[in-house]
Amino acid sequence: MDFPKIRYIEAHPFKQDGEELLLLKDAEGIMENHLVVSKDLVFFLSLMDGTRSLRDIQAEYMKASGELLYIEHIRQLVEDMDKNLLLFSEHFKQHLAGLRETYENDPVRKPYLAGKSYPANRMELLVFLDEMFRTARNETQKARITGMLAPHIDYERGTEVYRDTYSSLKGQEKSLLIIFGTSHYPTDKIWSISSKSFSTPLDIMPNSEEFCRLIKNNDVLKNYIDEWPHRNEHSIELQLPLIQFMIQNDFEIFPVLTGSFHEYINGNKNIETDFELKHIIDNFKSVLAEYGKPYVIISGADLAHIGTQFGDKYGLDAIALGQSKAKDDEILRCISNVDADSFFKTIQNEGDRRRICGLTPIYFQLKLLEGSTGRIVSYKQWTDGQSSVSFAGGIFYHK
Repeated sequence: MDFPKIRYIEAHPFKQDGEELLLLKDAEGIMENHLVVSKDLVFFLSLMDGTRSLRDIQAEYMKASGELLYIEHIRQLVEDMDKNLLLFSEHFKQHLAGLRETYENDPVRKPYLAGKSYPANRMELLVFLDEMFRTARNETQKARITGMLAPHIDYERGTEVYRDTYSSLKGQEKSLLIIFGTSHYPTDKIWSISSKSFSTPLDIMPNSEEFCRLIKNNDVLKNYIDEWPHRNEHSIELQLPLIQFMIQNDFEIFPVLTGSFHEYINGNKNIETDFELKHIIDNFKSVLAEYGKPYVIISGADLAHIGTQFGDKYGLDAIALGQSKAKDDEILRCISNVDADSFFKTIQNEGDRRRICGLTPIYFQLKLLEGSTGRIVSYKQWTDGQSSVSFAGGIFYHK
């Protein structure tokens, strides 16, 4: 604690009684409570990088602000932050170890967003979903669906696209649903496979014991089983109540979170020759062939994230939004053509400046769906005038 190091946290500014404050929130959901600090402490907190002692922090803060903070005050603030699990410390490590052990031993992943992003009460959730799909198209799918592209944005902003996309699942035969999602936090490996069943307020969605057994018997894929990243990730969870509402037959799931493609975008790694990616894809295709039963590959994946909320300095006028939509159209053509390589190249060519959140899960989805044909069924570009998120729905079929 003599060299405090702050964890990755979210800082949300707000005003109270005319005073500018910051609400510190734990993006990983490990901290139980939020912490409120004055806005002038932002620089002070930034000094806690693990390389500075309390005396160093005191000196640098005084040099920058002209204000002397007593060591006792600094130590008290550090202790308060440690109690709230905001620092990398022995207290945090012990707490995290306990959480991980409890989670690892639970065969079912509990719903993290119930009561936050959707109703936690079963009947209230059913009413919510019934209203959401009330105006859904009642098209009968003639061809068997092999895959589906869906958003992972909140239901309120994504209702139209979720509805247009998930209504296609109605009446589909019993299948294994392989669900890829974006991991919004750093992961140790490019895939994080879960062997748990997932629950929602509607019911438990069983993981496929048979498919998991094949994965665990595969010398490559068994190394990518990692439960912890799934604990509070929303990209897969938001798909689950919609699946349960639309599919009446029994089904099983197989959840996979995907990590960052940053090193491939910046050219430090070559996606076309990377041994790890090829090995994962080839082995997964081999397991699918050995499984030998119908499956649907779903990706929970948003598209562009632009504007001030995401660090851009330019405003979002009609021209900027139109340019972003035109680039989205290029990406969606690649998805419709089930062309993973062109999809990646299109995003790499623009340096992923628009932060395509679904880059990795969509890439793997397209690689595994080679031989299918795709169709984009819905698209939306949400904006509040300052920032924008775009997302789309797509369906893949056997040719």
